[in-house]
Amino acid sequence: MDLIELKGKISSVYVGDPDSLISILDLVEQDNSIFPFNEYEHLICNLLDIGGLTFDQYLEIRTEYINQNPNLWVFEISAPRGFGEKFAQTYVHGKCSALLKPSKKLHPTYSGEYDFWLDGIRIEVKASRAVDSDSQEPLYMKALSRNTNKPFLMNFQQLKPQCCDVFIWVAVFRDEIVLWVFNSNEVRSHTRYAVGQHRGNKGNEGQMHIKHDNIEEIAEYQLGHDDLERAIREAAKRNPVSD
Repeated sequence: MDLIELKGKISSVYVGDPDSLISILDLVEQDNSIFPFNEYEHLICNLLDIGGLTFDQYLEIRTEYINQNPNLWVFEISAPRGFGEKFAQTYVHGKCSALLKPSKKLHPTYSGEYDFWLDGIRIEVKASRAVDSDSQEPLYMKALSRNTNKPFLMNFQQLKPQCCDVFIWVAVFRDEIVLWVFNSNEVRSHTRYAVGQHRGNKGNEGQMHIKHDNIEEIAEYQLGHDDLERAIREAAKRNPVSD
């Protein structure tokens, strides 16, 4: 259920004078709202006030919306490090407790260039959120579901294949989280991989734009089971681990 469907759901449970509903919808449409006092809060309060919506109905709609959008809170994380490091890395570690935070004790030449270590396999985690590429709204307003028909764009950036053996990409949709597991060569040799992301980086850093019309190109790397450790080891075997 996206925000357009939410407005339709609220309107569908309304009981009362149709003209009153139309008047309220017009009022909400013309209002200058700002988070958290947005159009949905305005619509619900007006319908509760005139008795066209009961509090129990409101709670039912709220529960249904939350259940269908369990990851929406992730789109409210504004700090890049809060999303990429705190959320994404924590999520990945939760899927594979065998992952270790790297250190010079594990890898004497380690200098912060990757995120996890698994029996000599250097692992880098990258994350992005699926949003409507045609919308100028805040992230939480343009967050998309996994089965969306809208155009979307996810940018996996600051990729340094020379610094890791395996990449784990975390794609957050409002209702699903998708993981892809590649080895570094599979990323570096992909036709969508673009080197030279930042000026002056001498080609040692790149990015990949994953969109609605090319996402199937990486389908073979999607984690199709719940054994992330196995997927990491299999990816590493396809590309011998560097020293």
